[in-house]
This record gives sequence, structure tokens and C-alpha cells, in this order.
Amino acid sequence: MKRTYTTIVLLFLGLAFNSPLKAKEFAPVGTAVAQFLEIAQGARGTAMGQAYTASGYDAGAVFWNPAGIVGSEGKGLFLGYNRWVADITFGSFSFAMNFGNYGTIALSGVYMFTPDMDVTTVMYPEGTGEKFSLSNHSFGITYARYLTNRLSVGVTLKSVREYYYYHGYTTWAVDVGTLYRTGFHGLNLGMSIFNFGPEIRYNWAYIDYSNPFSYKNNETRPFEKQSLPVNFRVGVSFDIYNADQNRLIFASDMVHSNNNIEYYNFGMEYGFKKIFFLRGGYRINLDEGGLTLGLGVKFPWLDGRKATIDYSYADRGIFNGIHRFSMGFSL
Repeated sequence: MKRTYTTIVLLFLGLAFNSPLKAKEFAPVGTAVAQFLEIAQGARGTAMGQAYTASGYDAGAVFWNPAGIVGSEGKGLFLGYNRWVADITFGSFSFAMNFGNYGTIALSGVYMFTPDMDVTTVMYPEGTGEKFSLSNHSFGITYARYLTNRLSVGVTLKSVREYYYYHGYTTWAVDVGTLYRTGFHGLNLGMSIFNFGPEIRYNWAYIDYSNPFSYKNNETRPFEKQSLPVNFRVGVSFDIYNADQNRLIFASDMVHSNNNIEYYNFGMEYGFKKIFFLRGGYRINLDEGGLTLGLGVKFPWLDGRKATIDYSYADRGIFNGIHRFSMGFSL
């Protein structure tokens, strides 16, 4: 077991040191639709550099690895809020209920709103006087259970809706995850795939303004088919130190996306008396952003049940930093 533990650590460190070699590869960013599905939800995971595939254990884990929700005791509620760049607002929720040997079920959702924007055309570059906004959302149902006393699996079936102006679509997607708890120094191994579903086509049609004949004659053409942003994640987490009411966790994820090159997330969490938490992380092989920081507190709130409040900050390079807040409740 010690040899396995050492091999896993060296593997992820090796991937990190080799990542600059991949930075020269072409990144097919923006080649998939529903980009709002790739925005991370939850302040704990984002504070740890989004190295959370093997670390999530409550209702909020549904957004990282569906197999993690088996860690919910009884009933659990997760609420998240995220103020993105350009005044875009994200919100998320998850309600999980543990049925013991029968497994755990969760209902979850993510929504995105934008402020009103001007409709512009080639003939009216300053605006037509019309306004439009985006209102995208996804809702899902998750089922997870233990296959053994250490291995859990989970699957989410969800709807995805994306509309702007007159164009949009509604489709479905599936998330699948596994989580293995070795029982050795808190070592967990996780794997998940998100947003696996059919290709979609926006409704209506569009005018190709790059073709003079097309826009002069008001000729429209149908949208091409596009894929959802499929993400494959492999993660590991383990205890660096766990004694005397102090715990220090290290976590790492490797993420492979169909609309980006591979990137790597690293994070740590220090907990004192399972009440106060300090977190930090770093993301490698991304165009913008790297450092993440955060903190959290856990406290009793209802008949001895626990509640948590978490905050995270993420650097976004030339953009404004991202602030996230989330709350969790045992019900």
C-alpha cells in the first residue's frame, strides 16, 4: 500500500512538471456550447484550486463527482452563489437524501443570468434599440450508492437549456463518477465524466455577415451541430497530517476537456477542530488565472445539526477576481 501511495503522488507531481510542454498545444476553446456548465460551483472546491474530484463528500459534490454525495448524512442542502466577470450571475443548489443501503438521491440545478445587452447588427453597430439577455440553466437528478464499503458510484441525468435572443436549444446530458476510499492516510481516488450527451443545433437560422451576398439578400442558413463541453476528471486526495485536532489535506486533479487542452489543479485544506478551515490552490496550463484562496467555518445550527459557510477567491488574470460563496446544511 505504501508503494501505491508513493506512486500516485509521484504521478501527479510528474504531470504538473510536464504541463508546460503542453501549453504550446492548440486549445480548441469555445468549440463547445453550454460553457456555463464548466463554471465551477461551490466555494470549498474552488478555494482548493478545483482539485475536488476525490475530496467532495456532501450534497455539493454532485457538481464535481456524483459518487461523493454518499457522504451526506440524512438530508443535506447545498446553496452556491458566484459573481462572474461582466456582471454575470451564477447560482446553484443541491438537495441530497441518504437512504442507507438503498443509496443516496440528490436533486440539483445550476442557473446563469446576464444583464440586458444591446442588439447590434452590421447596419446598426450602435444598437437597434432592442435588448436581449441570457438565461441558461440545468437541472438534474442523481443516484449514488456504495458498491463495497470503500467504493461508491454515482450517475446524474440532467436537462440543459441555453437561449439567447431567438436562438437556443434544450437537451439532456449524463454525469458519471466513482470514488474509492482506500482507508490509508485518508487517501481517496476519484474519477468522473461530465456533460456526456448528444450534439445539439440552435433553433432558427442566422445570416452570415462574412458573406456579402448572404447579408445583402437576407439569406439565412441553419446552425451547425455542436457538442456539449465534455470533461473527464481524475483526482486524488490524502492527509498530509491528521492528529491533535489538526488536519492538512492535499488534493490534485487532472482534467481533460473536448474544448481545451489538459490542465492540472492542486489544492490544500487545513482544518482546526473540524470547525475552522483555510484553503489554497493553484491551476496549471490555463490562459487566465492560477491562484485560489478561501476559508470556511462549520457550526451547529438546528438540534445539533451542522451548517457550513465557505468563501473563495480565484485569480482570473486580466479579468476581475472571482468571489464565490456557498452554504451547506444538515437537515
